[in-house]
Amino acid sequence: MRIKLLIAIFLFSILHGQENKNLDYKEDQIYLNFNFDFQLKGIEGYQQNGFSRTINLGILRDISINKEGNKAIALGFGYGYTRLVNNLDVEDDSYFSIELDSALRNRISFHSIQVPLELRLRTSTLENFAFWRFYLGYRLNYNFSAKYKPFFGRKTSLENYVTEFTHCLSLSIGFNTWNIRFETGLSPIAKILKNSSKNKESFFISGIGLVFYIL
Repeated sequence: MRIKLLIAIFLFSILHGQENKNLDYKEDQIYLNFNFDFQLKGIEGYQQNGFSRTINLGILRDISINKEGNKAIALGFGYGYTRLVNNLDVEDDSYFSIELDSALRNRISFHSIQVPLELRLRTSTLENFAFWRFYLGYRLNYNFSAKYKPFFGRKTSLENYVTEFTHCLSLSIGFNTWNIRFETGLSPIAKILKNSSKNKESFFISGIGLVFYIL
């Protein structure tokens, strides 16, 4: 009963805010992020043969949790597009395989609907718009409309190859306009069959890039 009461109070504070005017102070409610994607865990024979990237765009509801407004949580909604360039091929049973020609530039792409959550620490004030940021984040992704374009051949749709729901952790650090973002997947985006055997390797995505905040 106490837990339900605390949840109700928390949701009420999000929807209706606080009477203290300092808690009306908001920051960084629209974001645009460009990431260079890579595979942290080494997979034998796997090659990333191009600029694998993700673009994220969305809006966050900034909710101050202290009187000064420089500590906050933020819950949001966004969209992402990912394109991976590598030597992966598709198998008939919804798994990827590694092509022997490691120089091939095959492309795997997909779209995502995203729900980000951030814990925000910053040096901002009501009057100061240039400040340091330290944002620790978590994001749930719903991935859809996956496509595969081999180096030689036509683009085809992928069904059941890319994991439908994934999640990741992120860290954004920076000052004023320029902010570096690190991101690492907590769940695999796909499975790879190793050396035409039945052994499967989990394929995770990590990324590093820039994030820009507006408002």
